[in-house]
Amino acid sequence: MQIIFPNIKQSDFEYAFACLEECKQPNAVAFGFPYPYFTPGGASYGQQWWQLDSSLALSGYKWKDRKFSETALLNFVEAQKSDGRICLWGNDNLPKQVAGGNPLQQTDGVSSLPKIFDVAYHITKGTANQELIEKIYVMLNRYLDWWYSDRYDTKTGLFSAVFEETFIPYLGSAMEYAAVDTNVEIYVGLIHTAELAEKLQDIVRANELRQKAEALKDAINTYLWNKDKGAYYPYDLKRNGHVDCLMASTFYPLRMKIAPPEYKRQLLSLLKDNEEFNWDLIPLTSVSKKDPVFQVTYGDYQGNASWSGNVWTLINEMVVRGLLDSGEKELAAELTLKTLYAFNNNYTEFINPFDSSGHGVLRYAWTASQYLELIIEIIFGISVNIDKNEVIISPNLPECLKFEELSLKGIMVFDNVYLDVSIKNGKIDYQISDDMVKVYH
Repeated sequence: MQIIFPNIKQSDFEYAFACLEECKQPNAVAFGFPYPYFTPGGASYGQQWWQLDSSLALSGYKWKDRKFSETALLNFVEAQKSDGRICLWGNDNLPKQVAGGNPLQQTDGVSSLPKIFDVAYHITKGTANQELIEKIYVMLNRYLDWWYSDRYDTKTGLFSAVFEETFIPYLGSAMEYAAVDTNVEIYVGLIHTAELAEKLQDIVRANELRQKAEALKDAINTYLWNKDKGAYYPYDLKRNGHVDCLMASTFYPLRMKIAPPEYKRQLLSLLKDNEEFNWDLIPLTSVSKKDPVFQVTYGDYQGNASWSGNVWTLINEMVVRGLLDSGEKELAAELTLKTLYAFNNNYTEFINPFDSSGHGVLRYAWTASQYLELIIEIIFGISVNIDKNEVIISPNLPECLKFEELSLKGIMVFDNVYLDVSIKNGKIDYQISDDMVKVYH
């Protein structure tokens, strides 16, 4: 793949793919998995399959190798337990103490932040493999059912979360803490799984999932919104009140317009306040700079402390998606570019919000993957729909790029179908390797 992009060199772009290639685990059978997968990267995380890392790494890599990304999804089917849970990592054996010296109260029956709903859905949008789609659909439904059976609070209608089903990781036990990020990811999962149900003509299930999504949206806006502070906060299910920590996940309900217009206005004001989430420098800090828990960590990952101020692609990508969903294209483009430049040739686990120095794992799979995802899917605005045999190019350019020359060549939109795109002075030109594929822009 080749790129022309202001302040991003071809070598920077290639380095992102090199980081992913370095994290590939071809010897999957030795670790209990039938198909190759991505490890997180770095020696400290080992060569095992991790649910979150192994899913996020596919987001950017699917634009290079569709077949690998589709096959890697089958590991999630294989990893699924009889009750529908997909474990945090392959050996499903959590230690009693984790990074930073933090003790865990719950070490059994733990899952992960469920990004797999979003990742799997978008991979299936580009595959003609009907058998794969059906297997993924069953897996996602079973996973949703586990969340309802094991983490659902009937009083509030929210889902609880433990380490690492939410970030900042909650170190206690299930049914105590309802996190903003977890509940939004499950809402996204309900909508995407409903869309797959409609695609497969499972209309009864689709209606059921959409009804559950509406109920969850109401619960998020009823219990997670703090009207006094004008933001979304985690909820203490035992104490029946908000947890007083303002995290960047407060912006996640912008996704799929969960946040109503009056809440959105307050969130956008908070987002652009440099004193809160560092908007004018290197956004978004994982916790508000005004929050008492805010801190910046250096060197190795230090557990919760590293989620209490450092900058992560995981957070920025989700907020970018939310801004797009809520119609804020210019803000989405601006945050995308800031994130890209901060992590360019710097595909580390997390970065310092004041000097952009990289820390944690220095060649981290999900960072490299989400960097590629933001370029291809947000800036160039490329999406696919194999059911209609179509590719859509809908760029999201910040003001500073609108009169620049941009190009991206060799994007694998479908298996062995490649797209070249160039943008100059707002005009889009393209070439597609298969004339039967329709391209809209």
